[in-house]
Amino acid sequence: MNKIQQFFAEFEQKLAKKPEWFQDLFGTSIWDMIVNNVLQAISIGVVGWLVATWFERQHNKDMTEREILLQDIHLNNFKKPPACEPEQTTILIGSVVVAHDFFRKLIISIRKLIGGNIQPYERLVTRGRREALIRLREEADLRGLDTVINVRFTSSVVAGRFLSAVEMVAYGTGVKTNTIVANQTVDMRQSDGPPT
Repeated sequence: MNKIQQFFAEFEQKLAKKPEWFQDLFGTSIWDMIVNNVLQAISIGVVGWLVATWFERQHNKDMTEREILLQDIHLNNFKKPPACEPEQTTILIGSVVVAHDFFRKLIISIRKLIGGNIQPYERLVTRGRREALIRLREEADLRGLDTVINVRFTSSVVAGRFLSAVEMVAYGTGVKTNTIVANQTVDMRQSDGPPT
């Protein structure tokens, strides 16, 4: 009997001494144990993936509903307010930290080994940008402002021992204008650029 066969024999003897519930859960031989562990890992992975996908869809649905409620808050990237002196201005910030679930991070890690486009990260960044813009609009609505000009984005990585996430920040200048100016802002959003 060589060393490998001896190791397997000793391992199975130790398994035979374990409690009955342990043997039912993991099996009575090393091969049963390997197969059971692989099946359990795959099952947990599939359930985790489905739950994470459901949460992501719920978040997207929630963001769509919030965007509809905030459609009167206009955003643009012009550096000056549209065609008038604003009644009130203030800096506004919308910030969010988003992270992937463990199972997508595992797939991303595998994808990083072979290179190429990482679609789960694209979806993560898109969700983060969208949520940051919604929070920016909510902040403007809370302060009674109707337009945010000079809107910009920035991002940073939030990482720790057990965390890998991205922070998305949308910021701009909140402006309180009258109704006529707000209508002009809508017209500018539909045009190719700022009025001359």
